[in-house]
Amino acid sequence: MIDAGNSATYGAISAAPTVSTLTLLSGRHPMLAKELKTAVDKVVEANPCLSARVVNKDNRMLLEPGVHKDIFFRVVDPPKECPLIGSLDLKGKLQFLQNLEQNFTNPGTAMNTIKSGCQVFLVELMTFPEPYVCFVIHLSHLVGDAKTLYDIVSQLNAILAGRQIEALDWECPARNNFELLPLSLKDRQKVINWGCFGWLGQLLFGPKRQNHVSLLSKSQIEQEKERQKTSKSKFLSSNDIITAALSRSIKNSYVMNVAVNMRNKAGVPGNVAGNYWHSVPMDHQAAADPNTIREFLPKLEYYKDGEVPCWPFFRGRYSFITNWTSFTTPFQVEGLTLDCHAVHGNFLRENPTNVAVVFHCAKDTMALSHNVPATNIDPTGLGAICQ
Repeated sequence: MIDAGNSATYGAISAAPTVSTLTLLSGRHPMLAKELKTAVDKVVEANPCLSARVVNKDNRMLLEPGVHKDIFFRVVDPPKECPLIGSLDLKGKLQFLQNLEQNFTNPGTAMNTIKSGCQVFLVELMTFPEPYVCFVIHLSHLVGDAKTLYDIVSQLNAILAGRQIEALDWECPARNNFELLPLSLKDRQKVINWGCFGWLGQLLFGPKRQNHVSLLSKSQIEQEKERQKTSKSKFLSSNDIITAALSRSIKNSYVMNVAVNMRNKAGVPGNVAGNYWHSVPMDHQAAADPNTIREFLPKLEYYKDGEVPCWPFFRGRYSFITNWTSFTTPFQVEGLTLDCHAVHGNFLRENPTNVAVVFHCAKDTMALSHNVPATNIDPTGLGAICQ
């Protein structure tokens, strides 16, 4: 048994949907299915946790490696009716990937994984009559975060290219010491844990969530950076601008939780697998200003008046944004060209509270996926940064 670490026992991770992505590539690679299966088997051999079953023992998530065998790769037949993929623009291809999701395995949630004892890792491949393929990868959030998923994709890319893979460390001591909330927020953890009641309330009585995808304009984001800069904050990141725009757009939310990859900040090497995300709660109105985000987010502990209120979490009136652009690694193989990359809608639809993911959907093009109901979003807020 391997302890999945303190962060895997945190409620937000234990209830989270599986992390899954879809990648559409153009071109032909006649031996792709065979070569990819071999690569997947080698990746599982190099990372025994991928063959594990998750066991909940005394409120700890334990991984039992080697339980699942020979079911980590499957070929999926394309739907009988498909549009002419080559005639679609980028927005059309993103919509096409969304429509394809029902043909692949339903990733489910961490709760389903624990209850059923099902596998935590799967790769799927679909080949179309046109010279296109779709690559899909799933990883349970109990085992690792999005950074871990893309590290696994990097290993697959290396094997298919005949290169040495960079090993992932699944048993780093930091796994069992790292908390999603740093010591400075220990007193606030109890407050944020009230979010489980809001999460459940939204699940039972809230609106049905859908996955909405918007293309982000790099030029407009750069213009917004220049417009929003002040003498106090001479630098603004794209993440600051996107988070602020989303905060201005979402209505009826009082806390904006901004995800931060804690690997570097916690002194953890970049190749450590697991969950190393910290969610920084910010006053939603304050988060509408990118300068406020730039000033306080690096401190990991900002909230207006220094206190995190309980009631927004209890009522589910909070939002969450995570940015994957710094480590997005799409599937690559010789002879195929990346056309479109997307976050599986399960990650949005299975979350009953407001969630948004920023990612690279194509070379030099970012996209924003979110599940905010139309009644709770003002599109003019995002209009400043969207194509």
